[in-house]
Amino acid sequence: MKTKKKEIKKEAEGDTAKKIRIRIIGIGGGGGNIVAELSKRLKDFSSQKVDFIAVNTDNQALKSLPKTVKGFSFGNNITKGLGTGRNCEIGEKAAREDIERIKELFKEDRDLYIFVSSLGGGTGTGATPVLVKIAEEMGLNSIGIFTLPFSFEGKKKMDAALKSLEVIKESMNAHMVLPNEKIFSIAKEEISFSDALNLLNSRLSESLEGLLRTVYMPGLINIDWADIRTIIEGKRKTAYLNFAKAKSTSNIEEITKDLLKSPVLEYAFENAENVMFNVESDKNLSLQMLSSISEKISELSPDARIIFGLMQNPKFKNDIRITILATAEETIEKPLKKKKKKIIKEKTKIVKEEKEEDIEVRKSALEIKEEEMKSKEKEDEEESIYEIPAFLRKNKK
Repeated sequence: MKTKKKEIKKEAEGDTAKKIRIRIIGIGGGGGNIVAELSKRLKDFSSQKVDFIAVNTDNQALKSLPKTVKGFSFGNNITKGLGTGRNCEIGEKAAREDIERIKELFKEDRDLYIFVSSLGGGTGTGATPVLVKIAEEMGLNSIGIFTLPFSFEGKKKMDAALKSLEVIKESMNAHMVLPNEKIFSIAKEEISFSDALNLLNSRLSESLEGLLRTVYMPGLINIDWADIRTIIEGKRKTAYLNFAKAKSTSNIEEITKDLLKSPVLEYAFENAENVMFNVESDKNLSLQMLSSISEKISELSPDARIIFGLMQNPKFKNDIRITILATAEETIEKPLKKKKKKIIKEKTKIVKEEKEEDIEVRKSALEIKEEEMKSKEKEDEEESIYEIPAFLRKNKK
């Protein structure tokens, strides 16, 4: 009888537990490497319906992945199991050849797909637009995380990355961009290339860990899948995902500084339209602290719809962890600057044209005045001739 009661209790708990299923897909060599690192750092969530997949044309690269990542090969008829040689056209062609096979990645029941790709190379740049388009056509929820090349890698590679990103945006609910160039703002002067990339992956994994904890861990005030779906619903949204930790006794400015000013994201937090943040601390966290955090967020995004969660963790003695996910239509910061510059440029052009027109009008008036004066002088001269006696006119002429 007791056993039966336990089973009933377990079933009831299972019914109320969060059952969000997430699939994180790394595309190409760079995307696969990032997902491999994420799978190691987020291994505690693997048993809670989060799986990691690397998609690539390079079979050798797939074989080198850790066991925490499932490999998926495509385009073998085109690449013969090799890479794309940094040719994004080959990457796209390889993906289009295997569309039906790729669809198998999306037929399993998943609530959210997170795509990760390093844009600028061959496979990630060419194949990612194809994969996210398939996901869109199947009506799936998606978030994209994309890196951009270093400036020293050349303009051609950056142009290819940006061109691919523009296509990708059309098929995604929300996306984040992490330019590799941002590493210089967080890395020490003397750091190896691999350590620098690991530093970027570390910050990304911390933010994703915070999001997964928000999704799966029970809280005093829960954030559920419906809340997350509300934040990302729509198309071409830019996303801001960040994570911060501090002492709960710290100054509110210190706590929110790292949270709202990410050094690695392309887009800023200001003017977000939808905001979800989750606070994790011990039971001694004050209401005033929670209110102050919310006020700081509201100051930067006064018109945003805000959803917040609260988790009490007895292990967090005087510690506080905050995860924030915010979205906005298109881009949050840069296009606003571009738009402002465009307006200023147009106004300057109008003023300049008006000045030129005014100068032209004034020049014409002066010319007319001079012509009138010359004409009058000529008439006066002619009239003066007739005032001279006839016998002297001939001499005058």
